[in-house]
Amino acid sequence: MKRIIPAILLSTSLILSLALINKQTPKGVDMSAIDKNFNAGDDFYRFANGNWLKNNPVPASESRWSSFNLVAERNNLILRQLLEEAAADQSAKAESIKGKVGTFYRLFLDTLKRDAQGIKPILSDLNAINSIQGKQQLIEVVSKFHKKGIRCFFGFYIGQDLKNSSSYISYISQGGLGLPDRDYYTKTDAKSIQIREEYSKHIQAVSELCGFSGPQIATDVLAFETALAKVSMNRTERRNQEKQYNKRGFQQTIDNYANISLGAYFQLIGLKQIDSLIVSQPAFFDELNQLMANTPIATLQSYLRWCLMNNAAGYLDSKLEKQNFYFYGTVLTGAKEQKPMWKRGIAAANNVVGELLGQLFVAKTFSPASKERVNAMVNDIVEAFRVRLNQLTWMSKETREKALVKLASFNRKFGYPDKWTDYSALDIKSDSYIENNYRVNEFEFKDMLDKIGKPIDRGDWGMLPQTVNAYYSPTLNEIVFPAAIMQPPFFDGAADDAVNYGSIGAVIGHELTHGFDDQGAKYGADGNLKSWWTEEDKKMFEAKTKVLVEQFNGYFVSDSLHVNGELTLGENIADLGGLTIAYEAYQMRLQKFPGKIINGFTPEQRFFLGFAQIWKNNARPEAMRQLILTDPHSPGEFRVFGPLSNMPQFYAAFGVKEGNKMFRTPETRANIW
Repeated sequence: MKRIIPAILLSTSLILSLALINKQTPKGVDMSAIDKNFNAGDDFYRFANGNWLKNNPVPASESRWSSFNLVAERNNLILRQLLEEAAADQSAKAESIKGKVGTFYRLFLDTLKRDAQGIKPILSDLNAINSIQGKQQLIEVVSKFHKKGIRCFFGFYIGQDLKNSSSYISYISQGGLGLPDRDYYTKTDAKSIQIREEYSKHIQAVSELCGFSGPQIATDVLAFETALAKVSMNRTERRNQEKQYNKRGFQQTIDNYANISLGAYFQLIGLKQIDSLIVSQPAFFDELNQLMANTPIATLQSYLRWCLMNNAAGYLDSKLEKQNFYFYGTVLTGAKEQKPMWKRGIAAANNVVGELLGQLFVAKTFSPASKERVNAMVNDIVEAFRVRLNQLTWMSKETREKALVKLASFNRKFGYPDKWTDYSALDIKSDSYIENNYRVNEFEFKDMLDKIGKPIDRGDWGMLPQTVNAYYSPTLNEIVFPAAIMQPPFFDGAADDAVNYGSIGAVIGHELTHGFDDQGAKYGADGNLKSWWTEEDKKMFEAKTKVLVEQFNGYFVSDSLHVNGELTLGENIADLGGLTIAYEAYQMRLQKFPGKIINGFTPEQRFFLGFAQIWKNNARPEAMRQLILTDPHSPGEFRVFGPLSNMPQFYAAFGVKEGNKMFRTPETRANIW
């Protein structure tokens, strides 16, 4: 009982902390964040957020600090309380949600047990790698690893068929890299070379902590992963789903890549007999097929050891966990110290038993009133989008009619799933922390395999309810808003309409516009990847999006680091379209409920301030570099500069004129949706 009582007492303080944070949360525009030393027409991002940026440096345990972190902090207090209560309740039945979550969290917290076990939980897998003598043993290990969530060589998953969205299909895709992206292996600038050197040292350090000779493994791994990276699609190429939809016959695929032993792999993972599958990146598999034939077994064993150790490092003893943080936390993102134990525990629980924890979360936090109000905003924004579609001068009647059908067929989900996954067959045991992770991955892998041949589950969610985010699914043609994002500063029930339409309204519009961005526009109302545009309209659309590409290519973080306008195009279209549509919806709202000046700002000004303040963000240079190289979203300041500098409504609200830094001449402004 001595180890449980402090946790129960701490939960009381968590409630007090949550009450204090909620009391301090601004209602509507955060006036304390505004810095009037900046001219709104020159730098609206810092005008709206300048004081916040100065007063909120990135905490030592973080790589970035933003509105998303602020919401997550409030959620974390609730999640911590739920986890501690579950861990303290020894009477909860092992098969219950609370029992499974509690057992998982107790094992996470038990660092003494993890340190005592060391690498024992992965010894059987290491022995299996040591026993590999040929292709059969190799593919047995690979299939076992994939089921346990250990990435190696390539990826396999089952999802909706992009061209027949009413059915599931199997996909094989590029993978097997330990660095965040192929460019980390191929770029020749000084920073990229330094990161590769640090990665090599990291491989050595982890290998030696696991009892292996580090230098040889590092040499083998870096050479093999570099070979994979060179034939991998980059992130910009991977935005194009049409290039990755390469349907192949089942037996044809097995024969084409005989050296990979896919036939044995499919049998070992338990895949049912299928007619065809998608090979997402054929060039990658051509090279992998050659590598599997020409690479010495010893090198492949070194690579597999690294895949296992790299996956396990964060789940084993404290020395491995610290080394893992040093490279992936400090070197790659700039974080100075590890998060406190309880925050790491929340992240671990979300990753492993997230849906179970989510059920406890929504029972405690979700407000049906928030759902109703946000849903009403969606109605307004859909109507505004419909009106704008009917007024577009560049789109033909033929394409417009199909666009209107797609808009009318949008599905929407708020809060949490109507039906939760049945985890009754999942065992969470008290043997070791990492083995529970493996068991959950194996459960979910089997659940994924079971989808083949079944109808599409339209109740599926791609995010946990405690995730501070939202998304659009092109194959389901739906927008999804988890419970966690429906709170300040994104949505505030106590704030005026101007702020809510500028914040959560712009996010709703953003997700809707994803259905009409440069990639989403390739999907029809039924969710199938197919063209519904006339050739002339398609050319007009591409010309309009090119303006946005060129605009964002001109945004520099530093002399050598600039936004990739092609990589971020979809998100930039969604930001501009979403904000434009949300503004129109708010104008429709004002006709029914006139706004008023508050704190010296007009309703229109408060709308734009509400938008700008959700993108406030401080980031370390390392994290910003990784974001620019890998993230399809632009950095926060450019998510403000970009859309606003294209909107005449913003110019009118804040008196932006020629000579202001955010001013763009009418002919250079992007105007798409």
